[in-house]
Amino acid sequence: MFAPYSQVLSLPDVLHLLRRLSFSVDWKTAQGFVGKNSDAVIEQILNAAQKPPALTKFLWLDIGFPSFWKLSGEERQRLSDDSFRRMYQENYELKREWMKQMTVQPISFADKMALFWHGHFTTKFAIDDLFPASLMYKQLELFRNFHQGNLRLLIESIIEDGAMLVYLNGKDNTKNAPNENFSRELLELYTTGIGHYSEDDVKEGARVFTGWKVNIFTEEWQSVPIFKSFVFALDHDFGDKKYLGETIRPSSTLSQENAVKDEVKQLVDIILRKKSVEVSTFIAAKLFRYFVYSNPKKEDDALIAQLASKLRSSNWEIRPVLDLLFKSQFFFSEKVKGVQIKTPSETVVGITKHFDVKEDWKEWVMLTMGQELLNPPNVAGWPGYRKWMDTRTLPFAIQQMSSFIWSQTNVNMVNWVKQFQNPEDVNTLLPQILSLFFAKEPTAAQILKYKQELLGLIPEYEWPNMLETVESAAFRLKLLMVAIFKSPDFHLC
Repeated sequence: MFAPYSQVLSLPDVLHLLRRLSFSVDWKTAQGFVGKNSDAVIEQILNAAQKPPALTKFLWLDIGFPSFWKLSGEERQRLSDDSFRRMYQENYELKREWMKQMTVQPISFADKMALFWHGHFTTKFAIDDLFPASLMYKQLELFRNFHQGNLRLLIESIIEDGAMLVYLNGKDNTKNAPNENFSRELLELYTTGIGHYSEDDVKEGARVFTGWKVNIFTEEWQSVPIFKSFVFALDHDFGDKKYLGETIRPSSTLSQENAVKDEVKQLVDIILRKKSVEVSTFIAAKLFRYFVYSNPKKEDDALIAQLASKLRSSNWEIRPVLDLLFKSQFFFSEKVKGVQIKTPSETVVGITKHFDVKEDWKEWVMLTMGQELLNPPNVAGWPGYRKWMDTRTLPFAIQQMSSFIWSQTNVNMVNWVKQFQNPEDVNTLLPQILSLFFAKEPTAAQILKYKQELLGLIPEYEWPNMLETVESAAFRLKLLMVAIFKSPDFHLC
């Protein structure tokens, strides 16, 4: 069970905590937490994350798209091509902005959780339909600002989220032509998991969600702000619905739009009441796989059940679940350290946090390794685990991380190494560098091995002199980093 930890943090404890709660480890930040109480540090990190730095306010955020589908012939094709070209360009801009946010913050917990929710309530912009980046921007803001909030409110928000309405065809769901896509995934992938609902529940849920629209085109819904989701009452089914054994009745005292929103609240309430154990276990298991390890064992079921119980008893608040997990002896135990395969975002951001790499290069490497932000492979999100590291992606990651390093200026490399304590003492320097990039404390054998990589044939007493010779020191440091990238320990967290 989750026994409280509440201990003074050692450097290995801090590094483990930051690897799991952030995309990268900042050495100065890590040093600042050493010797502090673990509960206090976790409170500091989670509290600070509740007000993440704002995303860049792009000029295109409030600019709608032309109604090209109303035209015909060459003009329709031209405007359609222009719209899709703009859509891709703006989503790429947003993707780079998110990667920048992951990188520049000393601790990027809000974005680590935003990525969790992005992989859970999955949407992707590369679909056949027009998917404005402004919708994905709004959804990303929701995840970043609401990442440790109330699950009930998050589900209600995602139901009327514009990006989700486009991705799972909610904007096309009408009483005369119900679309079951979102209704099915709400149960199968977002709340209960497979096996806890019937096909009739999917059909009735689809009826609840009829009538939602998103204003994408400037000439279509001119009374509605651009990129806002809203209810078009004529397309909503106002009949009673039978859902998970209970009846959802539209209110006769509310406005039509508020009556539709009230149906949504009734539906979410039914799910969380009738399937509370299933939903809480489903979410708790996902959090466990994300923050602890991706392939839980049978003996971990009791831990997941405890997290699920906390979620229910906390009225669906996520923060108490995170507190229970992160403040536990289990989370800081040796069995948890170094057992996760790094995601491409952790690999790429973890290196580019320290070294200067072009944005489009980072983006391409992450994509090729299997993780394109804002564009998961399908509605189930990224499969993760061993998919992150196979016979194709491991050699590619080593090659590209090495290219990152060889592209650094000599001055940058030498300046980087001077952040460590006593960098002129190779026996003090090596354990620090290895601790930064390896998930477990380096062994004596590893320190000896990488000392040889750093020094080559040079006696260690010459290292202080070499450090003053920028070109030579940078060359040896680059060789050291390339050797580190080739180690399996680098690819674990």
